[in-house]
Amino acid sequence: MSVSVVLAPNPSMMTGPGTNTYLVGGDGDLLCIDPGPDDPRHLTAIEDRVRTLHGRITAVLLTHSHPDHRPLARELSARTGAPLRALDPGDDGAEPLRDGDTVSAGGVKLRAVHTPGHASDHLCFFDEASSELFTGDHVLSGMTTVINPPDGDMSAYMESLRRVLALRPAVIHPGHGRVIEDGVAVIEQYIAHRLEREAQVAEAVRRRGEATAPIEVVPEIYAAYPDALHALAARSVEAHLEKLVGDGRAVRVDGDPPRYVVR
Repeated sequence: MSVSVVLAPNPSMMTGPGTNTYLVGGDGDLLCIDPGPDDPRHLTAIEDRVRTLHGRITAVLLTHSHPDHRPLARELSARTGAPLRALDPGDDGAEPLRDGDTVSAGGVKLRAVHTPGHASDHLCFFDEASSELFTGDHVLSGMTTVINPPDGDMSAYMESLRRVLALRPAVIHPGHGRVIEDGVAVIEQYIAHRLEREAQVAEAVRRRGEATAPIEVVPEIYAAYPDALHALAARSVEAHLEKLVGDGRAVRVDGDPPRYVVR
């Protein structure tokens, strides 16, 4: 399997060095995973790389619909004539791609694996022959994945992490950051980190002894984070607390913002 990455020019606090667009295949036929933001510079870079590879894009695949991954898909599909495939059909003409479906090009077969958590429509793509996994924003390199309720769901995310761990991927190609050569170990670290953070959140709220808004425990749990990131960190705390509610270990007191009591 040949894997080539084209880095989108959209570096930021949320995207790290930028979005990775992957060209995967062999014998001239390529699958394009996550065309990225609607930026003509990136479109040109993708087309230039395809020419360098002496190939053609036969299908465009989306891990999910966030604006740093999907917007360029419509234009790339139109220019190449390649079908666009996604779990969420959206409004750009995507054909449905469901859990367990496979897409092939140049002797490479990728299987779609539904991995909700970061986004409800999130897919990873697994090549069983090489044991390589394309993870979008499910597993990242050098960054942690944002779980932002309500579409972000920590319970679903933890289940999805265990699902991809069961695949035992040797190599992970993340949506942001460098290739990960020890896929199993990194997924195990992701799970351990989230469980550790869950325990920290539960203890911080429990110690307060009263209904607590997520933002109120952020300075304690995320002491090393700059103030500019506190609002985002509060979304992660809320995601952990919502999981605890689902587990029967916390109670939500509805309001704006919602508050929580940990048992």
